[in-house]
Amino acid sequence: MNDIFDKIIAKEIAAQFVYEDATCIVVMDKFPVVTGQILIIPRKCEDYIFNLDDEIYQHLFTIAKKISIALDATYNTLRTCVAVEGFEVPHVHIKLFPLTTTWFDPHGGKEASDEVLQAEADKIKSFL
Repeated sequence: MNDIFDKIIAKEIAAQFVYEDATCIVVMDKFPVVTGQILIIPRKCEDYIFNLDDEIYQHLFTIAKKISIALDATYNTLRTCVAVEGFEVPHVHIKLFPLTTTWFDPHGGKEASDEVLQAEADKIKSFL
């Protein structure tokens, strides 16, 4: 496949990386609905999370936990919520929403500037 996430993984499209390893990347969501919104994207392209092999599946959620701990510390959250997607972009990705209020609308985020996203990425990295 050659979707937008494959291009970000290949660094053909710029993104603000928070973390990466041989299995996945973690980047700032370009269209956040809350400050600090994160995408965890496996390097292997698959559009349905339950088609991933167990090793990749478990690794993604291990990284999600690690990143959510950093998000909680960075933003003093009430909790970090998680959603798994793969429809709009046919490539599994986990979204983490660091919530500082008890309500949010997970749709309709506005595009954030690269500078704002980089500043948020740097804050989060300091807690990893």
